[in-house]
Amino acid sequence: MGIDYQPESTTIRTDVLVVGSGPIGAIYARKLVEAGHKVLMVDAGAQETEIPGEHKKNITDMTLNDFSNVIQNDLTPLSSSMPSAAATLAIGGMSTHWTCVTASPHPNLEAPKLFSESKWNSLISEAQDLLHTNSTVLDASTRQDNLKNFLNASGHSFKSTPLACQKDENGKVIYSSTASILSPILSSKNFTLLPHHLCTNLHNQNSKVTSASLTSLSTNSKISVIAEQYILAAGAVLTPQIIYNSNMSQELPALGRYLTERMVAFCQIKLDKKFSVNDGEVNIMQGASEGKKWVTMINREAHQYGQLPEDVDSGDVLDVRCMSVVEPNVENRVEFGEKGSDGMPTPSFKVSPSIYDMKLAAKMMVEVQSLATTLGSFVTEPTIMPLGTALHLSGTTRAGESVETSVVDSNSKVWGVDNLYLGGCGVIAEGMACQPTLTAVGYALQGAEGVKTALSA
Repeated sequence: MGIDYQPESTTIRTDVLVVGSGPIGAIYARKLVEAGHKVLMVDAGAQETEIPGEHKKNITDMTLNDFSNVIQNDLTPLSSSMPSAAATLAIGGMSTHWTCVTASPHPNLEAPKLFSESKWNSLISEAQDLLHTNSTVLDASTRQDNLKNFLNASGHSFKSTPLACQKDENGKVIYSSTASILSPILSSKNFTLLPHHLCTNLHNQNSKVTSASLTSLSTNSKISVIAEQYILAAGAVLTPQIIYNSNMSQELPALGRYLTERMVAFCQIKLDKKFSVNDGEVNIMQGASEGKKWVTMINREAHQYGQLPEDVDSGDVLDVRCMSVVEPNVENRVEFGEKGSDGMPTPSFKVSPSIYDMKLAAKMMVEVQSLATTLGSFVTEPTIMPLGTALHLSGTTRAGESVETSVVDSNSKVWGVDNLYLGGCGVIAEGMACQPTLTAVGYALQGAEGVKTALSA
């Protein structure tokens, strides 16, 4: 792997380079700084909040429609071949506007097979603590309790949605993000954050990364970073893009393949009057099961879709959403072509849902329609959303047991490269219905242990 390379004139030395400032990069940075290591974090995006990576809900009061517009403006489409797939190029990444849903993966359907049950439970428990996950933030909502009890009495199994947030001393909900993860290390002399710096490629000799090339997007100057360990946590598309641009793809046949994304069935309903008389917010979910391989959520949230017409009273409107497990398929992939103006190869997607995936989608539509008609009347008709809408692309740098079918091992270390680790939803090998962030954090915690061991050695 690799190409001949001479370091640029401007050089930065550090123990660890972390590329990407989303919650996964932040987890790596925090764990390594707390262990006494020097970490440089870089991101191509700007710092848009006073505290780096703050959730924008924490700093502004907006209607859900207005916040949906914020999300739309923050999303950068990744490719015309899947227009709904997008990334957020900013310090904090998608954690600046995510819904904070942190449900645990189903132990048989979604949990990684690379870890023992006890090991994975330990990783998930730590991930929940770091993200401040709880299911009690809406306990005071009588509407939520009544809806949950009504549905469960008819054979469902809805629970309060686990959310990454906590209440401050005034009772305000503070949503978790990169800012809350990094808060203990932001003032550390061992932590440096560089916004507006694009990592274009890594240089590899003798199965070891020797340096990384950065471009300052503010000055267009070139910087070389020399580190002991390198971590790419730039998302399920931009991470393999950097690896591809580093001439490493030939030795990693699974790179960009096994791409998974959730199928989404969605509608909006106006609650029946017998429910609308109750007060409080609603956020409940029913997890995937062996006989029903999808997650069902009932809430009212801001997404890049689902805005209500201005003349519709939003007070009694709820979203009903189902997201299904999509089985990994080696042919579903992201590929990279000619370089764009930023010097990076252009991504394109080749993804086709299987017959099995489409059958699940049809069953989800039945569930959405049944719940909608049970609870109220349609505001928007049920529909299968375009692929990529969930913004949960996974699998493109998947973890596994061999280089033939995966990109990283159980420690998220790239096969054949001694000091390169990956993070994010790309490492998730299993098809998942639930939101993948918590699972990605679990992988990152294990990866951070691998990096710490390597640094100690």
